[in-house]
Amino acid sequence: MSEVLLLIAVVAFALYWLNAIQCKDIAIECARRECKRHDVQLLDQTVHQVRISMSRDVHDRWRLWREYHFEYSADGVEREQGKVTLLGNRLNHVALGSFGPVVH
Repeated sequence: MSEVLLLIAVVAFALYWLNAIQCKDIAIECARRECKRHDVQLLDQTVHQVRISMSRDVHDRWRLWREYHFEYSADGVEREQGKVTLLGNRLNHVALGSFGPVVH
């Protein structure tokens, strides 16, 4: 019986890990698009997760809510911070610090 529980735990962790990778890729693409839209440079070509919690979507289903931060530059010198939030694997909100929020 303990082998079955261990197998279930390993499979659950693997599914969570794969979903986390997929969500990070989505967040990177959203940050890249927003930077391109505002003609600024996405620095380091990546995002980093700063928060994770549970939240309900528009259909009242529980989903993982993730917040990612990234850095960008409008002039190639100054670094500014942007934010992407996902609900499940869908974009919830993206904002660049000096341009204000853009909700999709």
